[in-house]
Amino acid sequence: MNANTLIAAITAAGSILVAITALLLNYRGFQAIDARFASVERRLELIETDLREFFRVQSMHATDIARLKDKVGLN
Repeated sequence: MNANTLIAAITAAGSILVAITALLLNYRGFQAIDARFASVERRLELIETDLREFFRVQSMHATDIARLKDKVGLN
């Protein structure tokens, strides 16, 4: 192998190594972002469940208050 061929091979190998390293690091970054989105999604599902329960209880209270007002004669 002559010197020019060896230099070309080393240069190409360095570029390929940099590209592969960048791809691996970006892949790890995407995995971390996916994990964060999954965490946020779980939190939003919990908030949604809590809000459903809140509005259910609020509706029950509104019904009870209306009944009490009827009994007392405030309507």
